[in-house]
Amino acid sequence: MRSMWLPMLLVASVQTEAAVSVIGTSDAQACYEGATFNPQSANDDSCNEAIKHGRLNQAVLAATYSNRGIILANHGELDKAIADQNMAISLDPKSARAHINRANDYYRAKRHAEAIADYDVAISLPGGELAPAYYNRAQAHKALGHKDLANRDLKQAAALEPVTYKHALDEIE
Repeated sequence: MRSMWLPMLLVASVQTEAAVSVIGTSDAQACYEGATFNPQSANDDSCNEAIKHGRLNQAVLAATYSNRGIILANHGELDKAIADQNMAISLDPKSARAHINRANDYYRAKRHAEAIADYDVAISLPGGELAPAYYNRAQAHKALGHKDLANRDLKQAAALEPVTYKHALDEIE
């Protein structure tokens, strides 16, 4: 299974979640497409069906839980979104994407210390999208008043992806 990040939008100063790719023409694929292309307006019906009836392998099931979590978070159901990211992580503990998604949900729920812990894990895992994790962790550090740590992460995000995060250097205090 291949994961990909799509262009990010800012939500509450934190990059939005990125869906986990699922290939095929199934409910799991429809869930992925909803989480990727319109998480604000998508409903979680296809995700629910995929989880209930999809006979998915463990990796695809983890991705489907993570994708449903994105949709739920974008509908303001942060507790349910976090629960889905927890399930995704329990099924695939090495998913940097699920850790970032849960961290983003924690951030939106103003649980900044928990967000930082998940960004730390995501950064440490192979295959993680590091620049968004550093940028988002900087936002959580800012929320907790950790200026030096926030500035360090903003610089790291800008160094890793200068075009995407050039604005991060303007945020340094």
